[in-house]
Amino acid sequence: MPPSPVAGVRRSAIRGTLLTGASTAMKVLLQVLAIVVLARLLTPEDFGVTAMVFPIIALATIFQQAGLSVAVLQRESISDEERSTIFWINVLAGTLLGALLVLISPWVADFYGEPRVQMLTAASGAIMILGALTSQHTNILTRELRFGRLALIDVLSLTIGTSLAIGTAYLTGSYWAIFLLTFGTIASTCLLAWMLSRWRPGRTAPLRQVRDLLVFGANITVANLATYFGQNVDKILIGRVLGATPLGLYERASKVVLLPILFVHMPMFRVLVPMLSQNRQAAERYRKLFVTAFQFSLLLTLPGTLVLIVASAEIITFVMGEQWVAAAPIFSWLAVATLGQLATGPLTMLFISQGRSREALVSSVASSFFLTVAFVVGLQWGVTGVAASFAIAELMRTPLMLWYATRTGAVSLRDLSLALLPFVLSAALMIPAGAFWASVVEQSGNPLVAIGLAVAAAYAVTFACLLLNRSGRGFLGELTSAARSVLGGKSGKSPGKTSMDAAS
Repeated sequence: MPPSPVAGVRRSAIRGTLLTGASTAMKVLLQVLAIVVLARLLTPEDFGVTAMVFPIIALATIFQQAGLSVAVLQRESISDEERSTIFWINVLAGTLLGALLVLISPWVADFYGEPRVQMLTAASGAIMILGALTSQHTNILTRELRFGRLALIDVLSLTIGTSLAIGTAYLTGSYWAIFLLTFGTIASTCLLAWMLSRWRPGRTAPLRQVRDLLVFGANITVANLATYFGQNVDKILIGRVLGATPLGLYERASKVVLLPILFVHMPMFRVLVPMLSQNRQAAERYRKLFVTAFQFSLLLTLPGTLVLIVASAEIITFVMGEQWVAAAPIFSWLAVATLGQLATGPLTMLFISQGRSREALVSSVASSFFLTVAFVVGLQWGVTGVAASFAIAELMRTPLMLWYATRTGAVSLRDLSLALLPFVLSAALMIPAGAFWASVVEQSGNPLVAIGLAVAAAYAVTFACLLLNRSGRGFLGELTSAARSVLGGKSGKSPGKTSMDAAS
């Protein structure tokens, strides 16, 4: 008897999650290695100089992609000719943007009053071209659910980029090592994607045939622009007003705090968006798939984020060294801001998989405006004031975003509220425990002990809170069932044993 559609979805979700999770674990280790080693070989000022350039790269990347990667992923079917058309549009955009970055590089250096920024900006033009050559090949692998090949590309490319950066920092002590981490990773991704994808651009389709993709991509591009300003205005303001060293402290704290989002939300987006898009007509299956993934992402990320809040000084001293201890209060406030982003980040999958690009645009513009006001207000209290304003604004924005994203579609506000409840409770119990961890450090004299105890306590409290709530218990049941399926080799063969299977 052939497996049920739900069983097939479940098998694909489990397989994709395992492969993506394994690659994500390796990427986390590599990223942590890069953060630790580069922080000890370079100075906060070095990171501040490169952090002045990265917002420019991020802005150019939005126009280079033009929202077409997401547009291709959400489409139910696409021909080789249409893919070729999108590929050449990306390449043209990437080439023009690469040239533009070279032309504006003197102006960027003048804006920051930092001459070292000019060559970094000009060199970033190569990143635009490499990204354009890569996007459709990785999109095809994603649409075909080739998670093994994608995992190989991710791990190998980051390994090459990390090795290049650390080697350069060790030999030269130059801020160029930070740039080469990004450049080396993207160049390696481009080469590996072409090697592991059989697709090659060929005959193109008329533009009218991809008009829906261009319109969808335009909405996503404007939404991404709004999100960009919300995510980068803080760094631009700090670099312009406060200088390289405060920006270096803020940028490193931000990079560490955002690791959970970078290495959980992005892989989850890759795995789930194609599946959700293909199941948008099956409301119960869609709802269960999203809510389970939503809770799983919170289980992976929330306890660690709580530890970052209550033990920031100890973590920074242990991981990055004494020269970075001034970043501790920035670190704590940015971790509080991340709490809101952990809840709102996955909502993008609802907009994309349901074809709601216009609503994604509205939410991004409103969020960006709100956060920009918060950054400007906080700037008068220095870099820590910016971080604190960011945290307050994110916590205010979160419930509004949850309501807006669930006004239509299979996932309701009640679904997400019940899913969030145990995690909100665990945060409310853990954050006030900061004074206790400080006393543990003083008594033990060993920050590693305090960090270890904080991690254990955070996960214990989170699991206890999950057991107190019906949605939480159902989620833990799903995890247990999935683990038994994987370990017992029975994935998808017993459709009726879980609530997801019951949706059929």
